[in-house]
Amino acid sequence: MTQEEIRRSSLLRCLMKGEIPTEEILRAYNIFPHIVSLSGEVNAYVYSSRKGRYHIFVDDSLSPEEQQKVLMHEIRHILVDMPKHGYLIGLDMMRTEMEVKADLFFGEVTEVYSK
Repeated sequence: MTQEEIRRSSLLRCLMKGEIPTEEILRAYNIFPHIVSLSGEVNAYVYSSRKGRYHIFVDDSLSPEEQQKVLMHEIRHILVDMPKHGYLIGLDMMRTEMEVKADLFFGEVTEVYSK
């Protein structure tokens, strides 16, 4: 996403303002976060249901700061990647361009809203 696209995103704007609880904002956009125990090297993943809801599963062993970063990573997949690619599966995709961009997303959004 470009800086302008990040600025125009009402979801990101609401999340970064911090005036409304994150979970409440996400639910308004049909995004449902779940803090669960994930084993292995997976910190988080997103699942799109047939009802048009997105479920983000985040590992409970991560610090609150890391949970926020991986949540934003998965939100980028929802906003950018899933509309383009539809159905994505892959636990061995960590080095793909899509994953690298998602890893950088938290910093990009933070930079836009720190100005």
